[in-house]
Amino acid sequence: MLVLGRATSVWAAEAIEAPSATSEPTTPPLWDYTLGGTFKSSDLARFTRTASLEPIVGLRYGRWKLGIGDGTEWLRFNSFRKDSSLDYKWLDTHRYSLSLSLQLHTLTAGEGSDAPESGPRTLRGRAIGSMAITRRWQAGMSFTQDLLGKGDGSTLGLGLAYVWPLDTQSEMVLNAGVTWGTAGHWRNAYGPLRRGANTLQDGFDNWGLGLSYKHRVSRHWAWFGSLSLSGDMGPLAQLQGNHAGRSGQIGLLYFHR
Repeated sequence: MLVLGRATSVWAAEAIEAPSATSEPTTPPLWDYTLGGTFKSSDLARFTRTASLEPIVGLRYGRWKLGIGDGTEWLRFNSFRKDSSLDYKWLDTHRYSLSLSLQLHTLTAGEGSDAPESGPRTLRGRAIGSMAITRRWQAGMSFTQDLLGKGDGSTLGLGLAYVWPLDTQSEMVLNAGVTWGTAGHWRNAYGPLRRGANTLQDGFDNWGLGLSYKHRVSRHWAWFGSLSLSGDMGPLAQLQGNHAGRSGQIGLLYFHR
């Protein structure tokens, strides 16, 4: 989220699940998959330099999923998120959900980046929880921890989303979130990008807003579009450099089920 690229502040805003008008209550098979592609830009201000086509692959087996899994969760997720993590759905009820995941993370990647980047990496553990406040309002949080102790530290994302069903096949979602991180996380993430980043301490230093549209064309096909804004806050916003991000994407998905 979203939100996408750096602009999704914050998977927290993306971590909120929502009942969707496009959802269809069915008993899922033991395993399934989703394929697709997206045309995206991580920085709309430099569109010609950052635009790219990327594949989307998802696989689900029981409570385990890779990427977006079989797409059923995508149908009720508050915004589309391309994620390379391996997830285990620990709790999934009508009102609450909790999933645990592992993800390779580049230490020097800016907050919210979903693109593969070069640089030193670590293994992140992540817990994502969500709660339906009402039928349209959702709240969520996400916690990450550097499991290899390479300096990424911990982060905590808090988010809120509003789901607006347009008809039985489409919906729009507006979400917002902020991210708290330890000093080590901020210093690693922005050290190569901001002079004076070595002075950053624990705190809330990142925010994000996202608007997503999803439309299910048929049982097997759907398309989506999203725009997002993100920015720095607190001490991070006082450092020299670009403090705003704008990203967007449009994509097509095929659901096997």
